[in-house]
Amino acid sequence: MIYALLVGEQSIACRVADGLIYTVLLFIAGNLLWNIFRFAIPSKRESIYPYMILFTLSVVISVLIVGIESFVFYLCFPDCLKDFAHTIPIRLFITWLLFVIFRLYHTSYRTEEKNQSQVVETPSVPPGIIDRITVRNGNNIKIIPINDIVFLRADGDYVDIYTNEGHWLKEQTMKYSEYVLPPAHFVRTHRSYIVNIHHIRRIERYGEQQLIVLTNGEKIKISNARYQILKQRLGL
Repeated sequence: MIYALLVGEQSIACRVADGLIYTVLLFIAGNLLWNIFRFAIPSKRESIYPYMILFTLSVVISVLIVGIESFVFYLCFPDCLKDFAHTIPIRLFITWLLFVIFRLYHTSYRTEEKNQSQVVETPSVPPGIIDRITVRNGNNIKIIPINDIVFLRADGDYVDIYTNEGHWLKEQTMKYSEYVLPPAHFVRTHRSYIVNIHHIRRIERYGEQQLIVLTNGEKIKISNARYQILKQRLGL
């Protein structure tokens, strides 16, 4: 309603309608964006694509909200349309600004949720004692023995568990995975990778860079610091 009073029309009825319509549109867009942010935005921060997608999405959402509201005013309040049209630029800016605020809130919420899950989950299982991981496979539950796991890769709020049969997503953090997996079998070679040392076929060296070649053919980089830890685990 504050928005409507700031940039609304002269008529009180138009101002009230403006606020109500805009609120409904924001509610619908907010619910839609929450799911888009969680499931459709790539999680690789080193890539520019997530930022390009977010910028494009912010422009599309802003134009859609203002466009739909303009269409409603055209149908229901034609007398107010002229005054409404004069405020379209500021409406687009305010809508875009609200998108940015909503995105920052979502990021903060997901970070806090992840931190809370780590605090709750970590003490519940003693370190390095699990011998299997369960994942959902459609309507079924798949049980993966840890000996079958080749490596784990971080994917946002999930880990992607790779075996020689395929890979499956599980809603679990890398920190928690590293905590519960047996350290004698698994080594974190990168902030995004945990490798089962029994599935290492060979280690290739290219100058200062080492690559781990796994039994499923995947090649994973390893930092110099973590390479020293891996050598100790392998007894080299």
